[in-house]
Amino acid sequence: MRGEGETPTIGDETDTSTAIQNRLEALLAALLNRMKLVVIMLGEGDDAQVIFETLNSRGEPLLAMDLVRNNIFHRAEREGGEVEDLYDKLWGAFDDPWWKDPAPFASPRRPRIDHFLAHVLVAETGQNISMRELYAEYRAFAVPQGRLRFGRVEEELYLLRIYSPIYQTLEGHRDKDKDLHWLGRKLAAWQVTTAYPVAMQINAARIEAEAKRKLYHLMYSYIVRRALSALTPKNLNQVFQGLAQAFIRNGPSVATFEGYFGQRTGDSTRFPTDQEFRQAICSQPAYRLAPQMRIQDVLWELELASRSRFAEPTVMPKRLWTEHVLPQTWTEAWPFEDGEFVERSSNDTKAETRNRVLHTLGNLTLLTSGLNISSGNKGFLDKREKMKEHSGLFLNKWFMDKASWSERDIRERGMALADMAIRIWPAPNVPEAQPEDVDKE
Repeated sequence: MRGEGETPTIGDETDTSTAIQNRLEALLAALLNRMKLVVIMLGEGDDAQVIFETLNSRGEPLLAMDLVRNNIFHRAEREGGEVEDLYDKLWGAFDDPWWKDPAPFASPRRPRIDHFLAHVLVAETGQNISMRELYAEYRAFAVPQGRLRFGRVEEELYLLRIYSPIYQTLEGHRDKDKDLHWLGRKLAAWQVTTAYPVAMQINAARIEAEAKRKLYHLMYSYIVRRALSALTPKNLNQVFQGLAQAFIRNGPSVATFEGYFGQRTGDSTRFPTDQEFRQAICSQPAYRLAPQMRIQDVLWELELASRSRFAEPTVMPKRLWTEHVLPQTWTEAWPFEDGEFVERSSNDTKAETRNRVLHTLGNLTLLTSGLNISSGNKGFLDKREKMKEHSGLFLNKWFMDKASWSERDIRERGMALADMAIRIWPAPNVPEAQPEDVDKE
């Protein structure tokens, strides 16, 4: 062994050279004798992404969009196109890391770029798209039955670039289109990304801005009305897919929208009427039907509608809390109108009547988190004074001239809010459905 600073001997150099030579020979032997290449020829119905994930289960799987990109530029090379120019001009932006992040509200959990591709396919075909077989779905779209859909690959890439800023706006990544950005924030609050293809169709259509704005509001209205009317949200994906098909056939328009929902009369798909919506607001437990972020969205829209036209415009504060004016667990500070106190768990008919209105919209309001904590289960007059001192929301002005808060007051406020809600979330002018138009559910 050499000491520190000693010069290597000739024998040491020979040993090192021999070791390097042995390593090179071993590497060459491995390359020539051990390494094998597997070539898999895919048929029309095969999904390259699934095959790759199976073979590469311990590595990082390819995204469906990676396979799409390779397919597109392979075809571009065969066309003799300027591949690098096409990439820089029409594809490069898709390599931004933002596209690789998981889409926050979409299911299954996949990168945004995969969900974007699926939404484009629905918007263009109106068909149900399988996320598991996304690459195969795209191939069937771009080359249906072996025939090219687009004259040149450049046209195909332009289509993706048209939809790209629309999707980014819906996801909140852009805000230049204020109406579309507004819709995206509403869909995020309600976590309904299945409506994206329809929104993309509307935004890309050559129709007046006012028509687009009305369609956005009707989409939002449909989601809110069904939720507050206690109608199932399970079929929203099928409803919006069907609407996408109607837009492909007849073009995006208010008339097409109204005609489509004129044929949806079953409980799983219909657009709730004004009468049904009003009754639901007065009687249904909105607090349980719409989770925290959604019920706050409803109450904030009612707050905006409560303001006078002279009120200063403000954005929704970040720290808001949904408050039951009459507490969920009432105490002796909340007697009934006859002065008697009955516990919530009692089988008394008065407790049952109170429980039926407790979670309705008429008993809900918005407070800041700090004010909510300080209000607690205090009596109504104490809560009213806290609101008067600290809350600037118009929604809470309703309580300022009240000396008490009872079931009668909750129903009265519920009816007033229902009138406002019908204006905020309007129903379309739906023609009366004919027997042959009624969807069979």
